[in-house]
Amino acid sequence: MPATFPFVRLAAALLAALALSLVMASEALAKTATVGPVSVEVADDFKNVAGQVPAIHQYASGITVEASPLPPEALHEFKGPAFLDYLKSLGFTDPAYVEGGGLKRTDAYTFVTADAKGAQGPETRFLLVIGGEGRAAIVTAYAPKSALADGHASRATIEAILASATVTPAPATKP
Repeated sequence: MPATFPFVRLAAALLAALALSLVMASEALAKTATVGPVSVEVADDFKNVAGQVPAIHQYASGITVEASPLPPEALHEFKGPAFLDYLKSLGFTDPAYVEGGGLKRTDAYTFVTADAKGAQGPETRFLLVIGGEGRAAIVTAYAPKSALADGHASRATIEAILASATVTPAPATKP
């Protein structure tokens, strides 16, 4: 049995690591948060941020998610070179459409990445334009480049959040 003992320890360690990763993955996107006109699945430690644009932020990773309404009839304007030029006019650098869409979504959407200068220094921004429920929205998720480089934030986490984004129904109008 001594020859198999190292294999048993290795197998036990691998199973423990797998179990821990499954627990962490199940907690990774643990709550539904409403950010302006959209809802997203995020970790429990995302907090609302006060400001002009509805936003949530995770302090541990530096990830921020913002959302703003768009007129549904203007969804076609958020495609093509004109949209990338518009982002450049706002100070974004290197805006580009993500090849193949990049997100696991079944609806029509536009997905762009770009760099920007934020309050914490250079940032990578991920912009998602979606429509539904008679509404449309632009969702911007971003993190400092330093947090992405050191592993505190990840593109996979940001893409999972954006993949979960849905436009919420419009509030009922009073008669």
